[in-house]
Amino acid sequence: MRADRVAELAALFEGRREALVATLGQLVSRESPSDDPARVGELSRWIAGRLGAAGIPAECVPCTGRGDALLSRAGTAGGTLLLGHVDTVWPAGTLSERPFRVEGGVAKGPGVFDMKGGIAVALGVLDAVGRGEVRPAGPVSLLLTPDEEVGTTASRDLLLAEAVRHARVLVLEPAGDGGAAKLARKGVGQTTVRFHGVASHAGLEPEKGASALAELARFVPFAEALADGDLGTSVVPTLAKAGSKANVVPDSAELTVDFRFWSGTEGERIASALRSYRSADPRVSVEVEGGLNRPSMEPTRVSTEMYRVAAALAARLGFPLPSARVGGASDGNLTAGAGVPTLDGLGPSGGGAHARTEHLLVEDLPRRCALLAALLEEVSA
Repeated sequence: MRADRVAELAALFEGRREALVATLGQLVSRESPSDDPARVGELSRWIAGRLGAAGIPAECVPCTGRGDALLSRAGTAGGTLLLGHVDTVWPAGTLSERPFRVEGGVAKGPGVFDMKGGIAVALGVLDAVGRGEVRPAGPVSLLLTPDEEVGTTASRDLLLAEAVRHARVLVLEPAGDGGAAKLARKGVGQTTVRFHGVASHAGLEPEKGASALAELARFVPFAEALADGDLGTSVVPTLAKAGSKANVVPDSAELTVDFRFWSGTEGERIASALRSYRSADPRVSVEVEGGLNRPSMEPTRVSTEMYRVAAALAARLGFPLPSARVGGASDGNLTAGAGVPTLDGLGPSGGGAHARTEHLLVEDLPRRCALLAALLEEVSA
C-alpha cells in the first residue's frame, strides 16, 4: 500500500475520533446481556439501522432463545468476514451503576472493551465504505453473534455457514496485552457432572444413605489431577451444588468443570477421562454431560501471513501490533476450526474484560479503524 494512502486512512479516522467515541457510547448505553434476548435483539436492530443509513444492507437473524444476530452480507462468496458479538456478561441494570464515560482518554462502562469497542471500529469502517472513502479489494461481510459469551450454541450454524463462504475472517474481539493480535487461542470444554445417591436421615440412619456430595468431593481432585501445566492444559471445577436439607444425606449433587487446551488431542484426552470416572461408592451413579465446546485456534501458514501483513500496516500507521497466544476462546476458534484463515484480536486496546475495571483506550479507536480499512484495501479476496 502506498505511503500516502496509509497517511490518508490515518487522517480520515483520526478526524472522526469524537464520532467514534459517540458511537461507542451509543453501543454501551444499550445493554445487551446474553440472557436477555429482547435487549440483544434491540441492539442488533439498532446496528442494522445504523448500517442501513450508511448504505450498507444489513438484517437481523433470529437465534432461538438468544435474540437476533446481525448480518451484513456483500457479494455471494469470497472476501472477508468481519466477526464479533453483541452480547455481554453484564446483567441489565449495570449501566445505572457504571454508566458510559470517558476520563483522561479512557472509556469505561459495561461491555466497552468486550466487545463494543470492536463493533464501533466495524461501524466506523463500514460507514466509510458506504461513503466511498474506503475501497475494499473484495467483498466484505459483518456477522455479530448474540451468544458468544455463553458458548455460541444458538448462532453456531449461522456462524459456520457464513464463515465458509469467505476467504478469511478478521475478528474484532479486543486486543491482547500490549495491543496484541491473537494468533492462537485455547480450546474450551465444559462438562456438567451429576451425582445420584440415596437419601437418609443424617442423624438416625446415616449408614443407609449414599452421599452424592461425598462423591462430588472425591471427583474434584480426580478432575484437577488431569491438568498438565507443561502442556498448558487446565481443568477447573467452577460451580457446585448439592443436598436439600441440613439433616439429610444428599442424594443429588452437580458440578461444572471447565477445561482449556492448546491442542485437540489434549481436549479429547480430558473429555474422555472425565467420562471414564467410576464412583467409589457403587450406590452413587455418575452422569457426565457435555464435552468439547470450541476447538483450539492454532496458527496456520495463511493466518500467520495475515498477521505479518497486519503488523506491517500497523507499523506504517505508527503503532506496534505484537502477537499473542491467549487462554480465552472466541468465535474465532470456530471459524479457524472450520478451516477458514482467521486473525483475532483486532479490536481496540484496553483491559478488565468481564471485570468492574473494564476500560478501553480512546486513542486506539481511530488507529484500529485505519488498520482494518488498510487490511480491507490491501488484501485482495
